[in-house]
Formats: sequence, C-alpha cells, structure tokens
Amino acid sequence: MSGYLQLKDSTGHRGDSKRLAEILNEDGYLFLRRLVDPDRALQVKREIMVILKEHYIIEDNSTNDPLWSGGPHPTEEEYMQYYDKVVRLDSFISLAQSPEIISLMESVFGAPVQVWKQRLIRVMCPDPDAPDDIGVGAHQDGAKDLGYGADRFYTCWLPLMDIDEKLGGLAIVVGSHKMGFMEHAGSNPSSSKEARSKGFGLDMNKFTWATSNYHPGDAIFFSHVTAHRGLINRSDRIRLSCDFRYQAINGTVNWLAHTRGPDVRRVAQQIDAIINSRALYVTTHADKETLVEVRRRMLEEKATSLQRAQELVTEISNKQ
Repeated sequence: MSGYLQLKDSTGHRGDSKRLAEILNEDGYLFLRRLVDPDRALQVKREIMVILKEHYIIEDNSTNDPLWSGGPHPTEEEYMQYYDKVVRLDSFISLAQSPEIISLMESVFGAPVQVWKQRLIRVMCPDPDAPDDIGVGAHQDGAKDLGYGADRFYTCWLPLMDIDEKLGGLAIVVGSHKMGFMEHAGSNPSSSKEARSKGFGLDMNKFTWATSNYHPGDAIFFSHVTAHRGLINRSDRIRLSCDFRYQAINGTVNWLAHTRGPDVRRVAQQIDAIINSRALYVTTHADKETLVEVRRRMLEEKATSLQRAQELVTEISNKQ
C-alpha cells in the first residue's frame, strides 16, 4: 500500500506462544491471518447489516457488503440506536470470547484473562474529502485522558469484511510502545459530530505507519501503549470492524471496562455537557487546561454533577 510500511505477518508462529510473545514485546503488535473462523466474523457483519437496514443507514438491497448510498452521515441519535443493538448481538459478544483469542492472550499474560464488557464496534462511513487526521486519529488506548486507569491491557482489532486500501483499516506505529505514554492533544470526542469536527490524539505526521489489506478472521493485537489509528474510508462502502480489550484477571481497571460502549458514551456526553456549560463557566471561570483535567477525573469517577465539577476545579486550581 502506497505510503505505508507492511505489517509483519506472524501467522507462521501461531503454535509458538513463546515466539509470539517475543514479537509482541519487540514490535508492540501481532498480526495473524485467519486466527478466528472467517464465518464467525462474517456472521457478525451480516447481523450488523440487518440492523443498519432497519435504521436506514444502508439501503435494503441484495449486496453482500454495506454499500453507502450517499447523503448525510448518521446523526448521534441514529448512531446510538444501532450501536445499542449491535453490542447486544450474541454473535458479537461471542466473537470477543473466541477461544483462539483467549488462548493467545492467556499465553501472553501467563494467567487467565478478563474480556472487557466495553466491546467496540466501528461503523465507518465513507468520507473521501476528509483530512487524514480527522476525529480520533493517532492515539494510545492507555492514554490517561481516555480514563481507563488500567495497569496493562491489549486490544484485539478484527475486520468484519475485506478491507482494502480504499476502505482504510488499522495502521500501527511499529515499536511505539517503547516510547512510553505520549502527550495527546485535544479532547476525546463523546459524539459523532465532535469526532468529525475536532481531533484527539497524537501528531500523525511524526510517525511512520504500517498497515495491510485485511480479511474476515484476521486479527491484530497491540499493547495499550502502541500508537495506532484508523485510516480514512475513501471507498463506496461502510467499513465494519470491531475491537475488544483483554487484561489479566487480577489487573486493575475502572468502571469503563465493565460497561457497554453506548452507556460509556452517554456518561461522557453528560460530563461534556457540564464541562461546556455556562453554569460551570460562570461559577468557576476555569481555564482550558483545568477543564481537561476535570473531565478526566469525572470520567474516572463516573461523576455527572455540576457540584462535583466545581469541586474538582477548586481542587485542581489549588494545586497549580
């Protein structure tokens, strides 16, 4: 793929857990072809397409892929309606618990693993004129502003369809986990409108990126410190993929890991409404830097009241 390095395929080492762990430790990711049965991934895709048709995101035609018919992107209300349904699909939940994934993660951790309940579905509409850094661009899943508070976890990204250069897909910065946590600009968006209007993350131009063409059943595992991003969809189809998180059974993490994605998003939206409110501004006149920290603390605490925001502004300001 032009402009990108090729991800290293580690499928040949699939039976060698020691070697896989070495590669993951060295490169910050593992790329395995057909780790899970492609039919399982395709079944999830088919069931998602049924839901997307019900909500008029795609038209009711006989195509095997979710063709994009143009027009406006889904509103936040439309997005939340189908998001709620997708994360409750038995096939989707079962995919996150695939024995092949669990077995690999247990070999990496050397212990039983827990699967986060915050299972994420990616429904990426075409955006041919968008800049490469739109929305949640280059980032590390363990960045403090995302609020997980987890000591160590891995993400498994799974394509639910054939994804070529035009559809985009996942890109990785090889070895970036060795750079430690980096400063992320902006604020993590809590709505689809914000994701399209402001960026969160790292400066993508500072890194060399690696990607590939993907197929159902493929899997990429990467560290919570590995920098990655989703590429822009410049095709005529909606891109469907998902990512799941795994950590040792006794690992530390807060409420976000144990909550469905749509419900996490609703809490984040309540917090953002308070952070951006006239009430908080008039009563505190907090600066932007303080508000970023207030938002992170409220997300960690699952706090959604104006009073708590005011308390945090005072606490953080007194420490500065």
